[in-house]
Amino acid sequence: MLNFEREQKIVQIGNVLIGGQPGENPIVMIGTVFYAKHAALLDEKTGKIDKNLVEQELNKFTEIIEETQLQGIIDVVGSYPDALIKECEFIADNVEYPFLVDGLNDSSRIPAMEGLHEMGLLDRAILNSIDENTSEESLNKLRELGVKNAVLLTFGNKYIFPKQKLKFLKEILIPKAVKANIDNFIVDTAVLDMPSISINFETTGLVKNELGLPTGFAPANAIYGWNFVKKYGENARCGSIASIMTYCATAPSDFILFGPIKFVGCLAPAISLISGVNSYYRRRVLRKQISERTPLKVIF
Repeated sequence: MLNFEREQKIVQIGNVLIGGQPGENPIVMIGTVFYAKHAALLDEKTGKIDKNLVEQELNKFTEIIEETQLQGIIDVVGSYPDALIKECEFIADNVEYPFLVDGLNDSSRIPAMEGLHEMGLLDRAILNSIDENTSEESLNKLRELGVKNAVLLTFGNKYIFPKQKLKFLKEILIPKAVKANIDNFIVDTAVLDMPSISINFETTGLVKNELGLPTGFAPANAIYGWNFVKKYGENARCGSIASIMTYCATAPSDFILFGPIKFVGCLAPAISLISGVNSYYRRRVLRKQISERTPLKVIF
């Protein structure tokens, strides 16, 4: 679907515009750092990292995002509050992109948001996430801190299929975000496993069609753990990863959590192609305005 009748909300966080009609703004590529097997993560409890390696990966990410005229966000993963705060501060000091504060649960996320509040970094920090388990106490703390940006995660044992996820979003997650006084929320339609990514495809369309909210999902965990393709070598694996990410893009997703930041070179050209042809359709066929920043201007 290349145009929705429902008006689409555009959320601005830092220098990134998330949402809108397909092709209106470039797709946002969200790359992850400090995940469990990240070579740059030396001690997950203390937040000790290999700064040189992370800087190299961030520089490459920035170079490719700028060359392809996509948009970027950094997903900062951490299980321990103090470590997560240090890692987020490092990312904020080294790139201008917004970043996800991706704690294991509220016991790591909320203290991290509190620390970022004290540092004056909440304008670029995106809580990942408000979900089924987010407590009243956590919502009150988020409101008290003045947190303005969050991911709404449509994951729950009773909310598997697209219409169930939409109901969950409307009746539980959005009211939670409103209670926490979150201004900017984006919707992650919550991937369960590889074959169920088709459910995310439909859910993304439903959310944008009925609510007009910025929406996307994260095929990363599912595809990187897919053993079948590994026997065909790294080229086949890269192609398979790119194929599922472009499937995500054509949902159409406004953002894609694509996994380890080091894979940006494998994926960004394919995503920029989808983003660029969507912009072409919007400008040439629909005669609608598109962003000044677009792959359409550089990749063809």
